[in-house]
Amino acid sequence: MKKSIIILAATILIACGNSDRQKADALYLRASKLYETKTYDEAKRLLDTLHTRYPRQVESRKRADTLLWRITLDEVERDIPIVDSTLRHLLLKAETIAKDYRLVKDAKYQTVGDYEHKNMQNASNASRTYLKPIADEQGNFSLISNLVGHPIAHRQLTARVGDISASTPVADDAACNKYNDFGVTYEQVIYRRKDVDDIVNFFSQNTDKNIEIVLKGEQKDYSYKISKSDVKIIVQTYDFAKILEDIYRNQTRKAELTKMYNVMTLRLSGGKR
Repeated sequence: MKKSIIILAATILIACGNSDRQKADALYLRASKLYETKTYDEAKRLLDTLHTRYPRQVESRKRADTLLWRITLDEVERDIPIVDSTLRHLLLKAETIAKDYRLVKDAKYQTVGDYEHKNMQNASNASRTYLKPIADEQGNFSLISNLVGHPIAHRQLTARVGDISASTPVADDAACNKYNDFGVTYEQVIYRRKDVDDIVNFFSQNTDKNIEIVLKGEQKDYSYKISKSDVKIIVQTYDFAKILEDIYRNQTRKAELTKMYNVMTLRLSGGKR
């Protein structure tokens, strides 16, 4: 009696195993057909289902892995030309704009250089109160508020035309710098892109207006008129930063795709993962 029960249990297990293998194979075949029609997302979903539902069907899962590698390789081969085309377009745009800028980079200490507009690099700027825009090679944008004269410990700036205005948040300590040179105080506050989106948008909408800049100090404020040429440079540098950011993002994507192509090719050729 006991022997009969063991034989029955074994028979049931074998039958279940055969059933699971058949179901796993059916999923694989459906995924293969979807692959042939380039319906990649749905094919990948079925392959994930195969792995989840039938973890013991090793042979079926091996075939599923191979099919997934083929899908991934096809997707990479599809996407690389798109990224290349986008990069070529962006690099041409950047090349045209970059003629107005100098790349400031100390190769010994900096991995990412800064683009500074040539009109903002002359010696006269060292002694004036103004806003200096910078775009780095990865597309990060900064707007630097420079105040020369008596200290006011400013942390916030407002751009104003009549009753319409836009302001930055109040800068934290890390963004502020101050020093004194022969009785003259120099204050510098660095605002990042997220802090100046509203200001730059305000500039772009009022390039033909006389814009007043108000530096908000701890005890008092300081205001001055910003030149239209400076406003134009700020807006241009902001737009340049967006292009540089897109270039960096696409270059990173291209590197990821190239790495994935090499890995998938190696796996499908029977090499190590």
